[in-house]
Amino acid sequence: MPATMADTRDRIRNYLFGTLIPTPREAWPADDADLFENGMDSLRLMQILVFIEQDVGVHLPDEEVTHERMSTVRSIVEFVGRHRRN
Repeated sequence: MPATMADTRDRIRNYLFGTLIPTPREAWPADDADLFENGMDSLRLMQILVFIEQDVGVHLPDEEVTHERMSTVRSIVEFVGRHRRN
């Protein structure tokens, strides 16, 4: 069964704040909060890209990965959604 956008959002949030940027669940930033102001860095960015490809099953072309597309949970989920349908 294909994952919904909500499933994708939850998986990305759980990986980001449960693994990459360990944060107590009650303190997780909102979906539109800037991840780079909440602990994201270049190494973690590479790790989330690998997670998206291996665990979510969506390849995001390197030339399309931008700060804007990877700066919030919302923008990442939308970016993944566009490539999941293509």
